[in-house]
Amino acid sequence: MMISKNIVEQARNTDVVAFLEIYHGFTFKPTESGGYRCKQHPSLAVKADRLSFYWHSRGVGGFGSLDYLAKAENMPFREAVETITGTPCFTDYPKTSEKATPTKPRTLILPEKSGLQLRLYDYLCGKRGIDSEVVNTLMQNETLYEDRRGNVVFIGYDEYNKARFASLRGTYGDCTFRMDCAGSDKRYGFNMTACSPSECLYIFESAIDAMSHASLVDAETGDKTAWLRHNRLSLSGTSDIAIPFFLNQHKAVKSLIFCLDNDPAGREAAAAMVQKYSEKGYETRIERPRAKDFNEDLLASSTVISK
Repeated sequence: MMISKNIVEQARNTDVVAFLEIYHGFTFKPTESGGYRCKQHPSLAVKADRLSFYWHSRGVGGFGSLDYLAKAENMPFREAVETITGTPCFTDYPKTSEKATPTKPRTLILPEKSGLQLRLYDYLCGKRGIDSEVVNTLMQNETLYEDRRGNVVFIGYDEYNKARFASLRGTYGDCTFRMDCAGSDKRYGFNMTACSPSECLYIFESAIDAMSHASLVDAETGDKTAWLRHNRLSLSGTSDIAIPFFLNQHKAVKSLIFCLDNDPAGREAAAAMVQKYSEKGYETRIERPRAKDFNEDLLASSTVISK
C-alpha cells in the first residue's frame, strides 16, 4: 500500500521546534547563532530553518519532524507519517472476505490554553478581517482558542463531542507556521454547524477560509447571524476524508458547495469531489473565490470595516 507523496512531503517539512513543543512538551530557547536548543535536553539543537536538527548525546540528526521520529525514536515510517499529519496512510481497503481489525483511536494532544486570548483576536479580527461575532461564537462553542504560545487552535469533534482533531496557526508577525496537533484524526474536521438543520454544506480547505466566507455573508447581508443558517466544514487540505463523517452526522444536508482555493490544486480537487458526490446523489456546485482564497476576498472587500 502506497502513501501519498503529498502527505509524506507534509510530514517531512513539518517544523521540528513546533512539533516537539506539542508532541513532547519540549521548550526551546534561541541561540546566538540563530538556532534553537532544547531546555530539557540541551544536546538537542535545531538550526535557524527550524527543520535541521542534531541530538549530540545520541549521535543522530536529520531534516524535519519525519526524520526526528524515524531516527531519534526509531518509529516505523508509516506510523511516523500518521503521527505528524494525523492522516491515515492506507490507500486501499481490506478484502470483504477478511475481518477488519478495529483501529485504535489516536490520542489527541491539545496544547495548553492561554489565560487571555488577545493574540487570537488580533490575528483573526485584525490581520485576517474576520467578524468578531463569528470568532466569539466559535470560542463559546469551544471549537477555537489561543494556546499559551500564541497560536490559534482549531478543533474538530467526534459524535460523542470529544475533541479528535486540532490544527494550529501561528500569529506572530508574518508567521506562516501551521500544523496539525499530534494524534489528530482528519475525519473530524473543524466545522461551523448551522443553528438549525440546514440542507447546505459549504466546504473549504482551511478554517480561516470558512470563517472568512461567513464574515463575507454577514457583511453583504448586514445580518450578523446570517452565517449561522448554513453549515461550513474545513478539510484542512484538499482531501475529502472529513466529508463522510459530517454528512453522516447531519442527515439534512442535500447540497454540497465546494469552496476550495482558486489555484490548480484546489480547482482539480473541487472538480473531482463534485463528480464523486453527485454520483452519491447530492446536489453539488463549485463556488470559487475571486482571488486565491476567501480570506483574500474578505480582505479585499470594501464592505470589511478596518478593525
